[in-house]
Amino acid sequence: MGPLVPHVARGLVEASYADSTWARHASAVKCLEHFESLRGYSISWPVKLETLCEFVSWALLEKGLKSDTVKAYLSSINVAHNFRGVESHCSNVIISQMLQGAKNLALYDSLARGTRKVMSYPLMRILQRQIFHANWTDDSKLVMWATSLVAFFGSCRLGELLPKSENFVEDEILMWNDVKFRNDESVLIHIKIDKCKNPQGSYIDLFKSNVLPICPVKTLLLLKERRYADGKPVFMFENGKILTTSCFMDTVRNLLYPIIGDYAKMLCGHSFRAGIPSALAANPNAVKDIEIKNWGRWTSDSYLLYTRLKLKQKCELYAKILRVLNKSL
Repeated sequence: MGPLVPHVARGLVEASYADSTWARHASAVKCLEHFESLRGYSISWPVKLETLCEFVSWALLEKGLKSDTVKAYLSSINVAHNFRGVESHCSNVIISQMLQGAKNLALYDSLARGTRKVMSYPLMRILQRQIFHANWTDDSKLVMWATSLVAFFGSCRLGELLPKSENFVEDEILMWNDVKFRNDESVLIHIKIDKCKNPQGSYIDLFKSNVLPICPVKTLLLLKERRYADGKPVFMFENGKILTTSCFMDTVRNLLYPIIGDYAKMLCGHSFRAGIPSALAANPNAVKDIEIKNWGRWTSDSYLLYTRLKLKQKCELYAKILRVLNKSL
């Protein structure tokens, strides 16, 4: 592992680790050397903190390694420093926070990987302006904006709200019968068939916001006043056509492309589902991981915990979410 190990000690040192451990150490150093070769750096020990940060970012975002794998590599690189008799920055707080951030994001449907991009709160505000400046009818604007808000604040999968085609099955999309407006100015939405195929479906709570300039409850109430009818889809235009998942996402991308360019092409249905979890992951002290998972219904266990939450607890969690979103502008 380094030139400072005396020849007479090499046998004993090699026996200190299993062959598989030495192989892992060697693999980590080889990965570091490959990164430095790509960047045109010449390897030197100790490795600078700035270089290590770039290496971690590259390994996570470009090479696609998991946070735990990169953490293990850094441990091996630290060992390489020790055998060279130099101190390393592998345990630096910045690197630790980078790894924790990647681990947080990995909890939420691999938000940081692939071509999926997140619909952040600032992007929602841009989308709002683009929708209401579009040359559409007021009804079309309202339907598009209501869909965006419910998907974002409910951390919904688009397929839980909209059909893939106009030949829809009522049980698979959101109907007015599935929306309950409560006296406390909150809304309970029943998703009849969710991804986890829970027999009873799943439930989403939306709350009124006086903190942010956008509010899913106020917009749904406005849509209700204009369009409410039992047995009809919620997100249907006044001409009787229903908004589909592909139509919605194509419209969102087209609206945002003039503002954010190619980033808009990488938005997908899950981008809206990812918005709140991504904002909370960037503010790890704001809420607990279990609260985030409960809000977004990420696993069957989380779903069971979520359904046991009392309404007061949900309201308190929503207040935390609003504070985080309010800071993002």
